[in-house]
Amino acid sequence: MSSVRVETHDDGSSYTQILFRVVNPQTGKKTVQTSESFVDHGAALAWKAILDKVGPDKAREILASEKAARAAKVVTLRTFAPTYLKSLTGKQKGTTDKYLSYFENDIYPYMGDLPLIMLCEADAEKNSIVQDWVSDMEADGSAGKTIANKHGVLSACLKLAVRRRLMPWNPCEDSDLPPRTYEPTFLEPEEFDRLLELTPERWKPTVRFLVLSGCRWSEYTALRKRNVIRDREHESDWLCRIARAWKYTGTAEQLLGDPKSKAGIRTINVPSEGLDGFDLGTLKANDLIVSTEAGGRISSQLFHNKCWRPLVLKFEAEVGKKPRPHDLRHTCASWMINNGAELTDVQRHLGHEKITTTVDLYGHFDRRSGRRASTAVSKALVRTTVGEAAA
Repeated sequence: MSSVRVETHDDGSSYTQILFRVVNPQTGKKTVQTSESFVDHGAALAWKAILDKVGPDKAREILASEKAARAAKVVTLRTFAPTYLKSLTGKQKGTTDKYLSYFENDIYPYMGDLPLIMLCEADAEKNSIVQDWVSDMEADGSAGKTIANKHGVLSACLKLAVRRRLMPWNPCEDSDLPPRTYEPTFLEPEEFDRLLELTPERWKPTVRFLVLSGCRWSEYTALRKRNVIRDREHESDWLCRIARAWKYTGTAEQLLGDPKSKAGIRTINVPSEGLDGFDLGTLKANDLIVSTEAGGRISSQLFHNKCWRPLVLKFEAEVGKKPRPHDLRHTCASWMINNGAELTDVQRHLGHEKITTTVDLYGHFDRRSGRRASTAVSKALVRTTVGEAAA
């Protein structure tokens, strides 16, 4: 016969256990005690009655069937999102493919298998799952506009779910979104030195290379040994051929493709120190210069979790700046300009398709044009003053 025991979770909520004995599967003879737990006390007592009547094996079969039936009725975000995507009319295929990529790459991994109703729940600080998702994207360095775009797609999907009465309200409506614009963080050389000191040893070569090369993360993690050679004319430099980058395919899988633009295909000079810490001598020509232990791509999420997040917490407490990994690229550009490089040099080095992009981001570092303007105005002022004195 079975027995009933009521237990309490650490959070104070209670649950009911039905205890019973089954034949030991190892010996096939002696019985051992086991149990099934229920959140609903009435459901526990109902199953106990079935157990006592038909025995453990049959009772467990019935319980499994009931759980499967309940699960089939639960609508999760993953099962509902295709309905939303099919409801879109007047959208070009490229747009719907982009929305699908948002779900598969950014939304499903975080909350895809949760029932829709659970998205309306909040923790003790009144933060919903959606708000936590937004906060994590911001912590990962996503631009405010990018977060707003992905949040907007999720909100439209949940709005349809509310209309179909699958959830009581849309949790996206209460989200606190970051600003849509982001001001780049530029590090002074001594600030970067401190950042590098705080960086775990495994990641020092990565952080150093990113600031000395100005590469995008997707370009850096796609570099293979054959893309990196010594500059025969200037042996203190390495030549890095940027020709491939990791690209989203519209699924969770990522493949190598072209860089962000045609101008992104380029060969850049990187100071010798930029390759310090890379054991290129042990790599084959087609090996990635930085990889997981299995030789695969290092994802930005892995870098953020293992290195950047804890690193920036310490750095911000000391220096007062909170850079993103992409800010190492901005820092590289500022160092080039401050040490005499022309804006067109920076454009080619970073792979900007238009010079206006370079000017908009970094033009304020190039004070030469400002000084020329000031000198011209000064000369005009001198002529004016001389003219007034003569009169």
